[in-house]
Amino acid sequence: MLLPTNSEHDACPTNPDNNDIVLSYHDYLLRNSDVALLQRNDWLNDTIIGFYFEYLNQQYNKESQLLFIGPEVAQLLKMQHPSQYNIFLEPIGATNYKFIFFPLNNCDSNEPGGTHWSLLIYSHLEKICYHFDSSSGVNNSSAKKLALKIIKYFQQNQDGKYIEMASPQQTNGYDCGLHVLCLADVISVHALKSSKVSDCDFSTNSIIEMVQKKRTELVKLIYDLKDT
Repeated sequence: MLLPTNSEHDACPTNPDNNDIVLSYHDYLLRNSDVALLQRNDWLNDTIIGFYFEYLNQQYNKESQLLFIGPEVAQLLKMQHPSQYNIFLEPIGATNYKFIFFPLNNCDSNEPGGTHWSLLIYSHLEKICYHFDSSSGVNNSSAKKLALKIIKYFQQNQDGKYIEMASPQQTNGYDCGLHVLCLADVISVHALKSSKVSDCDFSTNSIIEMVQKKRTELVKLIYDLKDT
């Protein structure tokens, strides 16, 4: 599991029921300790982000255009040579999708760590990797590292581009993960309508306002799914 490295985010409640399972959703087990991250101002872990990306996969399961990759797979891809990508991507038919979303962590090793999330999107139609970073510049190195490998795998050494996109900026040190989820919400809808990522307009969809509501919405979503 990717966890923040500083002490502010490492602290977890000492509640003896902290590890009780709240929801089992496909490949993700959400525990009380995960939900607690949403109930306070804290950095989101890979379990929460992976759960929501899987939820989006299920919501778009009739659309063969969008694929949301879990953060643990995104991290593996970043650390692997593209010649190994087929092991992870062929079973899910990744080459059949038009737009692939990767939640990106700035951890640069196989050990747990990292302090920032951003969003990398590969547009097969445009042959471009787009990077959206709510703290501009922090994840550039990690994004370029993964993007070049993704382009090499999907384009089979043909030309492709990597572009840093203007992205709404976070106003604190802990909402980067929420920005990733809200950006994925807005861009996925836009991509389906326009078959593009490049011209997504955030002015009509205030990411900052969405982020402010997202924690509460995620908690409600988790308990709604639990009750179904």
